[in-house]
Amino acid sequence: MPKGKALSKTYLVEVMPISKGGTQGLLSYFSSIKILPGTLVKVPLRNSLTTAVVLNTKSAVSAKSDIRRASYALKKIARKDIFAGGLSSAFLSAVQETATYYATTPSALLLLLLPKMLLEEPELWTPGFHRRKPGVHHKETFLLQVETEERFGQYRALVRQCFARKTSVMFVVPTHLDAVRARGELSHGIAEFVYLFSLQEKKVLAKKTWTRAISEKHPVLFITTPAGVSFHRQDLETIIVERENSRAYRTLTRPYIHLKTFLEILTRKTGRQLVLGDSVLSLETLWKEKNQMLSDSSVTYSELSLIRWRLSAAPATLVDAKSQLKEKGKFEIFTPELKALIARALQEKQKIFLFGARKGLAPTTVCGDCGFILPCLNCGAPVVLHGKTGSSTTYLCHACGSHRDSTTLCGYCGSWKLTALGIGTEKIAAEARELFPEASVAILDKDHAPTDAKARVIVKKFVEEGQILVGTELAFFHLEKVPYSALVSVDSLFSIPDFGISERIFYLVSRLREMTQHEVIVQTRNIGKQILAWASQGNIIDFYQSEMAERQELLYPPFSIFIKVTGIMNKELGIRNIKERFLKWQPDVLKDSLILRIPRENWPDEELSSKLSLLGREFSIKVDPESIL
Repeated sequence: MPKGKALSKTYLVEVMPISKGGTQGLLSYFSSIKILPGTLVKVPLRNSLTTAVVLNTKSAVSAKSDIRRASYALKKIARKDIFAGGLSSAFLSAVQETATYYATTPSALLLLLLPKMLLEEPELWTPGFHRRKPGVHHKETFLLQVETEERFGQYRALVRQCFARKTSVMFVVPTHLDAVRARGELSHGIAEFVYLFSLQEKKVLAKKTWTRAISEKHPVLFITTPAGVSFHRQDLETIIVERENSRAYRTLTRPYIHLKTFLEILTRKTGRQLVLGDSVLSLETLWKEKNQMLSDSSVTYSELSLIRWRLSAAPATLVDAKSQLKEKGKFEIFTPELKALIARALQEKQKIFLFGARKGLAPTTVCGDCGFILPCLNCGAPVVLHGKTGSSTTYLCHACGSHRDSTTLCGYCGSWKLTALGIGTEKIAAEARELFPEASVAILDKDHAPTDAKARVIVKKFVEEGQILVGTELAFFHLEKVPYSALVSVDSLFSIPDFGISERIFYLVSRLREMTQHEVIVQTRNIGKQILAWASQGNIIDFYQSEMAERQELLYPPFSIFIKVTGIMNKELGIRNIKERFLKWQPDVLKDSLILRIPRENWPDEELSSKLSLLGREFSIKVDPESIL
């Protein structure tokens, strides 16, 4: 550290490293240059250089007492390691608030939000990031709940309005395939100003897209997956979140966040317009819109929002699948109505999609003597029966990937009487091949299409020459329109004791109806379930009112916030050891997890968030999780 006169030309710089094991606090360095907050720099850390963002810079003279109290010698940030680009103060503020909300660290959140390829080359980041626009005011959130075709018509009009005002638009979609489709729908007449950013593109192309979109003098439409939400231009005024109800916006690894929450906070900090769109918006978003004065006061919703409470799509017929027995005494997978629909599609030389909620042959195996559900020997999750080559079978765990011999005995009572229950995609496909031997039958799920490239091959073949396609939710991301479809089995989802399962089932049926051109059959052994009738009719309002009434009575989200803490190692012991730390918030123990239920108006609670963020990496923390199971 310089002494004497040199000290007056030296600055103390506080930075936040952006690293996987990112420290929770700040680190201090010195610099001969006054570095603006938000600037990206490379700093020496643990014998290597790490990318960091500057949070504060002050004269070394004014910070002399702090420097003297330091127990270590400050290292220098070299001039060559200071980059011209960086992150705006509003973006950093949104990161800090989101980190508190999800009980994580800003460093971990930045690592998630900033693409690795850009962290490796910080010079690609936005120059002029530090300039603030005067008079930033929070705008109302605009909601679009209409069919896809009409929704994209609204988007096209909105983009052109923004271009007329000389402002840019960011269009966020859950997956790369959604981004490709959105570019096709929105590029008409403005293709030269439309940029698609996705980490599934080649690295060189992704970099080129990013830099050209930043430097383009004309306003741009920047279509991106969650990987590009840190994109910044001074004229960026509108952020559109398409397929707002998609589960793909939730992260599957640490830190566990919902991207929509971050974008809501970011638009509030920056004064940008936020648009949320889907055929069926999430129940939480609809609840906030209908109860603006009761929900988060920082988010208001525009009266101009276009919300249709009935989804007009292909007509759907509910079919009772109970007691469909073969002569051999087995349950029929296909009802007479479904067989007739498949036969008609094949006769008309049309394609048909058969949806199954689970992969494999059977999602669950139960002991016929004691009722024990066969678990994975590695992680304890229920195993799924899969077919192998020939007629042999094996059990596969979809949670950890472990295999288990199908000739096993019950682990609880030792009985050999194991019964496979439920209907998986392999069983649906096998039945279709048996009933319609002349037809081509393909399967689209994660087992048969572990990569997007493989999925595209399956879909291409189906579109060009296929007849019957069996698939899970994965098919929704790859198929556009099919003449006929059927929901063969969703009954296994009703057995999941989770607060969000009804919304998921309603959304699945709605997506299936919307992607079908002519007719849908929904067959179920739960014919009395009102949710299926509402979904088949596109009756969103009655489903919403019923679900909200039930959730309010049980204090489920959105009326409260769940926080789930799960031990990664030595689960039961780990949860018992930390329970006492959270007694103030009256925790419950569910299986191997600690569950906290916090009134929505009391979250985020800074004390609780701080305690949670101090837990080691041997615990996973999920705030407002999709499931508490």
